Amino acid sequence: MFGGYAVSFLDRSLVTVASVPIKQDLGLSDSQFGLLSGTSFIILYCLCGIPLGRLADRVDRRGMIALGMLFWSAMTAICGLAGSFPTLFAGRIGVGLGEASLMPAGMSLIGGVMGRDRMGRAVAIFIMGATVGTASALIGGGYLLTRLSAVGPILLPLAGRVAPWQMLFLIACLPGLILAALMATLREPDRAASAAEGRPGLRAAWAHIAAHPRSYGFLVAAACCNIVLAQAQSAWAPLFYGRHFGLQPGASAVLVGTMFLLSAPTGQFAGGFLTDRLQARGRVGAQHTVMALCLGLALLPALVFCTTDRLWLSKLAYPVFTFLVSAATPMGLTALQLLTPARHRGMTSALFLSIVTLVGIGLGPAAVGLLTDHLFGDEQALGYSLLLVILVAGTAGALLARAGRDPFVRSLDRPQAGSPP
Repeated sequence: MFGGYAVSFLDRSLVTVASVPIKQDLGLSDSQFGLLSGTSFIILYCLCGIPLGRLADRVDRRGMIALGMLFWSAMTAICGLAGSFPTLFAGRIGVGLGEASLMPAGMSLIGGVMGRDRMGRAVAIFIMGATVGTASALIGGGYLLTRLSAVGPILLPLAGRVAPWQMLFLIACLPGLILAALMATLREPDRAASAAEGRPGLRAAWAHIAAHPRSYGFLVAAACCNIVLAQAQSAWAPLFYGRHFGLQPGASAVLVGTMFLLSAPTGQFAGGFLTDRLQARGRVGAQHTVMALCLGLALLPALVFCTTDRLWLSKLAYPVFTFLVSAATPMGLTALQLLTPARHRGMTSALFLSIVTLVGIGLGPAAVGLLTDHLFGDEQALGYSLLLVILVAGTAGALLARAGRDPFVRSLDRPQAGSPP
């Protein structure tokens, strides 16, 4: 599942990697490219996540994930064969639909096979796939696109002549096809325990959430702030290093991708490991404690990397910042698995992810651009816009995580909170 999550982020990041040749070849405006980057992917991903999450509570999750991989890989290939904006837009919608099946089914599987003492590390390792996929797109995709561009258009059977950026999409669809076949080797956990509690239903899941409004409310709000912060810096960091330090686009992408790859996976695993250790020592609600601590500590390195004029200092501060933000990221999903009964985990995870993804991707990057254009009125002020979003989201996230700890602990003590099998 780690590999599947990595490939999903690799596929969804290719539009960013190949942005310049896509715009040139298809004659796209900035508005059209903005629709391809976010709207085409995220809307259907969020809308279909909830019914797919309910489905994950009822069907063979291995098959559901495998079908999703096959579908989004096929849609990635369609993106590679696209010769117009509508075709590429439709392909991106399909990629989002296929990937919507992975998270609810994957989180449900993790909740079914991992005990409470290992839940933090298991979720962290799963989430690390996003980092690996994103970094691979920035570093490997950029390098491969450069090499393909040196060769020029390639003649393929049936497809005809394809541009280098199209070939990049066609190559990227192969890992998903391989991983879909490997999913058959996984074991589907026994659902006898949850089946004895009754068939899962949307109404029952909502009733459980409604019985713990403060626990779920604070958790979702804190996670939204975390994702706003993470998505804002992820979307704008390469452009920031280009504008602020005069780096070329390719060099800036490789720099950010390398720093991200070296710091983010380590941070995600460290956050999960720390949570499990604290929980093993009797620290109930450790997920909220780690999230609040990491988001609070991340503000200082953010201040440094966004404002310093010394590239070496920014290159030291940025990995520290991404390490801390990444350490906080798995905490929302980890706490969600402990708070939710086994029979509702798929649907509840899908609902949770739909909300935080819509807010994080829909608000985070857009807020930075709006502040740069309308508050500062200067594209060279991008660092200040980025810093302002980070400070607001990071401070709010830390406070919300801390405020949500006590309701979370009380919910775990109540019988209806359920306990992981």
